Amino acid sequence: MAEQDEAVRPEAGAAEDIPQYARPAVRLIPAAEPAFEDDEDEAAARSKRRRIMLTAMAVLGAGAIAAAFTLGPTLWRISQQSDAVLTMPEKIDSYVRDDSPAAKDTAGYLLTALAADIELDTTASAIYTDPAQGTPKSIMLFGGTTTMFSPERDLETVLRLMDDETGSVTGLKDYEPGDLGGVLKCGASDGPEGALAVCGWADHGSIALALFPGRTPAEAAPLMTTLRTATLTRP
Repeated sequence: MAEQDEAVRPEAGAAEDIPQYARPAVRLIPAAEPAFEDDEDEAAARSKRRRIMLTAMAVLGAGAIAAAFTLGPTLWRISQQSDAVLTMPEKIDSYVRDDSPAAKDTAGYLLTALAADIELDTTASAIYTDPAQGTPKSIMLFGGTTTMFSPERDLETVLRLMDDETGSVTGLKDYEPGDLGGVLKCGASDGPEGALAVCGWADHGSIALALFPGRTPAEAAPLMTTLRTATLTRP
């Protein structure tokens, strides 16, 4: 019996005694071919979107720069000329303010006509005469303060609308406005008492007109500059 047992007992460590675990079935799936065409299309689309965005930013940037160059000086002048104050002092050089009721009524009437054409925040008016002159020549000055973006256009509009009060204003010319800047124009008209000069100034903070009976526009222009310097102040 011992021999049979030895005959049937396998030797220790034999390979066939090692358990054989079943290997899991593995299904190899071939790798997909790289989608080179799709990647190229997507890259091209991204590049196109980026170019469009950069172009839009460049256009907007150029517009902002152009606006700054265009509006910058105007906004600076508005800030410098706004908050103007217009007053009628008792005396300007040799001219004295006429405070008689008739003079005040006439000045007020002209101011009402001006204010009907343009909205003003504050107004002032007066008539000045020079007692030293053999035949006193009056100056009728009236105007006000407001913020204006187009002073020259507004002044021309007011001068045209004043035709009903003074007769047609002709031969309008630009004159040197002086240190206060803005625009100054003078023309000629035929009033009830004969020929007179009509002058006006305008800037981004004020506008005023003046009538000069018995004077030419060339004579009235320097007087208008003197009146403006004496009546207009800025903070």
